Amino acid sequence: MHSKMVGLEVEIASLDGPVAPLIYQSPAGGTELVASDSRGRLTRWDAESGRPMGVFQVPESASNGTFELTALVLPDGQVRIAAGDEWGLCLWDGASGRLLADAVGDDRIFHVAGGLTGGGRALLVGTGVNGLHMWDPVTGASLAPPLEHVGDVVAVTLAELRDGTSLIVTGGYGGVRRWHGDLCESSFGAEIEAFHIDMLITAYSEDGRPLIVGVVEEGEVVRHWDARTGEEAGPPIPTEGEFVRIATATVGGRMRLFTADQDVVSQWDLLSGESFKHTFVGSYVSAVSLRDGSALLATGTKGGKLTIHHLA
Repeated sequence: MHSKMVGLEVEIASLDGPVAPLIYQSPAGGTELVASDSRGRLTRWDAESGRPMGVFQVPESASNGTFELTALVLPDGQVRIAAGDEWGLCLWDGASGRLLADAVGDDRIFHVAGGLTGGGRALLVGTGVNGLHMWDPVTGASLAPPLEHVGDVVAVTLAELRDGTSLIVTGGYGGVRRWHGDLCESSFGAEIEAFHIDMLITAYSEDGRPLIVGVVEEGEVVRHWDARTGEEAGPPIPTEGEFVRIATATVGGRMRLFTADQDVVSQWDLLSGESFKHTFVGSYVSAVSLRDGSALLATGTKGGKLTIHHLA
């Protein structure tokens, strides 16, 4: 494995495609990248320099394929990297790459998200065939039996309202639902009408307002809603593919949406829906905001090329 600087970009080579990146702020103050390739391998990099930082332990039960990863920084500064596969939850220590849990949940897990609840508990949630799973990110242990969901649940994210209330947000083929409480003890607000949710993430506007961003209608559009009211927060953004991946970051004080669609990564102003002319190559995408107002964008292609772009 090696990397090279190309202008303001860092190209990382010798990965087997498709390759999915996860870029995040480390508790030490830097920015790190974990990449998953089609052999199920996970490699860790310094995102700003491209310097390799090690490899992760691969689960014995994991099927060959690209993990879609999530990162969670615990209150004590530890980092957890998590993903789901056809056997359950996979959980790693983000610093050492050690596998902490493998195939937890005995279910096919579609998406995993992590965050802190209103009570300060660190939580991992995942969508599966049997319902919504909840795990302790320190140990990977299940916290409760899977929550039976009205309709299929395929997408999940966590959001924190400005009053400190935390929500678990789920999406399926019929709509978006919001849940209150560490273990989804009660529903919050009315169901948001949207069809065939493929992916959900949470973004925070410049004034701290939490937004739910979703790939809907079988990948034909990205919509976003105010997490508290459920009202649409801007115009729908069109896409064209059946497998669309999204990320957000703040660039120059404005929320930017990135859509990976048909191996093209496009940029949009999240609130206005305005598109940017410059595009990137990639079928997978991850982004992180930096303290100076710029952002790093990581893109991965079906052929194994991984590139980190600096956006100012």
